[in-house]
Amino acid sequence: MDYSLTEDQAAIAELAEKIFREQVNDDVQAHYHDSLNTGLWQTLADAGLTGLGLAEQHGGSAMGFIAQCLVIQAQGAVLAQIPLAETLLAAQALEAGGVSDGLARVAAGDAWLSLSLAEGLSLEGDTVRGELDMVPWAEGALYLVAQAGGRLIAFAPADADIELEPQRVSNGRPTCRVQVTRARALDLGGPEAIASLRQRQQVMVAALQLGVTQEALRRTAAYTSERKQFGKPLAAFQAVAHRAADGYMDIEALRGVVDIAMWRLEERLDATLQAGAARWWAAEACHRVSHTAQHLHGGIGADLQYPIHRYFLWAKQLEFDLGGAAHQLAAMGRHLASDNQSGITL
Repeated sequence: MDYSLTEDQAAIAELAEKIFREQVNDDVQAHYHDSLNTGLWQTLADAGLTGLGLAEQHGGSAMGFIAQCLVIQAQGAVLAQIPLAETLLAAQALEAGGVSDGLARVAAGDAWLSLSLAEGLSLEGDTVRGELDMVPWAEGALYLVAQAGGRLIAFAPADADIELEPQRVSNGRPTCRVQVTRARALDLGGPEAIASLRQRQQVMVAALQLGVTQEALRRTAAYTSERKQFGKPLAAFQAVAHRAADGYMDIEALRGVVDIAMWRLEERLDATLQAGAARWWAAEACHRVSHTAQHLHGGIGADLQYPIHRYFLWAKQLEFDLGGAAHQLAAMGRHLASDNQSGITL
């Protein structure tokens, strides 16, 4: 195993960070708290980042999973309100399933994709029905990728008989309950395709959480180094320093499990347990680090005019998006119990 970045991966990470830092400051965060940042989305498309994993004939650059996660991590650091993770994951599933129509529009920034692997849809022939809760970026999506009847499927919301009911979430991300009366499903694969996409989703969300928690702790370190109490910086007090150090160790542990899971997926190896471990650490780290950041900011941390509260809201939303830490541990336990040959392998 070699977790060192290639020249191309390092260049993609540097480009993504440059764009996100230049395009999204605290005022932009506040303005696009609950809506799509269309200008940023187009800028990312122009830089080739919305179609990063797609083949060249579909307008992409065929970069691997690690490069995609590095871009997502940069997104998390600035809390950019865009459907990037959903689009990257769903686009790869569509391409792998033989669906190419519209992918060039995604790469060009003219469209985005939605994704939900929750239960709730049924499949009869090529007709899908049912209801999904908490579907991100469903309104306006070119395709919604989901599972139904043990198959990975996709359908175009604009061509389906569906009803979208907006739902409010902690971090403001546009989210809907999707009630599907009738939609024509495109078959993208069976259980293996679902499992592969789920692993990628778990790891990519963990990478997003890594970006959020890193930046929250960085801001906290800066604040406690500048804010003085009793004539000296808050960071000079042992209790504050220890709390921040605990957060740093959580983040480094999360980075380690994310690196392992990304590498296995890049190498096309099964990462059921590694993705689960990344997801569990991400939920735990998000909880602890977000509370640390909030607490060490003192009273100003609860001020809605001060940006640190947005990192807390994003951390809490992402902690439970795919189920919390206990949910993930239970899933890993079921996997281990059902297969006595399984275990953490590097």
